Amino acid sequence: MYAIEKNKGPSLVKNIDWFLIVNVILINAMGLIVLKGMSSPDQLNVPNLFMKQLIASILGLAVMIIVMIIDYKDLKILGIPAYFITVFLLVAVLLVGTGREETGTQGWLLLGPLSIQPSELGKVAMVIAAAFYFEKIQQNRSIKNYILLLATSALPIGLVLLQPDFGTAVVYVFMFLCMLFVSGIKYRYIFIFGGATLLGLPLLWFTVLVNVLKEHQILRILSFINPAAYENTSGYQVRMAIRHIGRGQLTGVGIGNGKAVFNVPEVETDSIFSVVGEELGFIGAVILVVLFTALLLRCLYISRFAKDKFGSFLVIGLMSMFLFHFVENVGMNIGILPVTGIPLPFISSGGSSVVVNYLAIGIIVSVSMRRQKPMFET
Repeated sequence: MYAIEKNKGPSLVKNIDWFLIVNVILINAMGLIVLKGMSSPDQLNVPNLFMKQLIASILGLAVMIIVMIIDYKDLKILGIPAYFITVFLLVAVLLVGTGREETGTQGWLLLGPLSIQPSELGKVAMVIAAAFYFEKIQQNRSIKNYILLLATSALPIGLVLLQPDFGTAVVYVFMFLCMLFVSGIKYRYIFIFGGATLLGLPLLWFTVLVNVLKEHQILRILSFINPAAYENTSGYQVRMAIRHIGRGQLTGVGIGNGKAVFNVPEVETDSIFSVVGEELGFIGAVILVVLFTALLLRCLYISRFAKDKFGSFLVIGLMSMFLFHFVENVGMNIGILPVTGIPLPFISSGGSSVVVNYLAIGIIVSVSMRRQKPMFET
């Protein structure tokens, strides 16, 4: 059993990070407005698309409030059962899960009228476990701690790859690498690893990836490398997304007046940024980018002034999750990154994603409420 030093203060209520909370609610509100227009009779005519997202957002807010009240240091204990429950769910989804025929991913569990995606919860569970062992390594650089860190991080990544969900697995790896980067690893090791990866990519592609990746995943990579050759097949989604983003021009065509819902595949999830660009225009897209940038910068600030290494690692891991999702989703919609099944946080349709994102924000706010106050901050 680990002894946990609790954070105490005269009043945590006055330390609530309203900047972060309001920022996230504004992003979520933009998503709800866009989905409301998409669910209208003139567009997708799916009323429950908006209602499901609204209910998930309300549930997510409740989860955020509960989690931010809890001292984040309690996650050193609470995170243990949460991690094993998540691993159990990731195993269960391989046995009795359902998926989407067009992608071949088996990633959802059906619980009556509800469907949950364990890989979303797994991101938070992995960050908690990794943060715990990164802090332990800071205190004692023993082989045991390194092995436990790698094992607890590799297990959920491996289970997600078996679904197979390559895009989500990359998110896990990116979160781990960001936490590793801030752990104090020497830069020369990063450059050596990066150089070896770049040099090994051609060999990895011809010997492993072409035999492991699904056909649609390989075509996504090929269409990114040579868009013209696949513009009517695997590159169609990106081509249509770019066209509709451009159609929005400066101020957009207005909520509910866009045509992306009819022409862009996976428009309510992976390609929702094309709807934002078309209906809200360049101004709306810039507002969304500014809100996400403010969210990420605030997370960096909170990590910098966290009371301990555990809190700092928690925030960096969860911030990197939002960073990857934001950059990848926007990047693939404008053609500068390959297409993956990565949703835009708080914007894309998906109940599991919204609730887990609010859960992550709750943890970050919990760290912020108990952070060290820099000089001149009241």
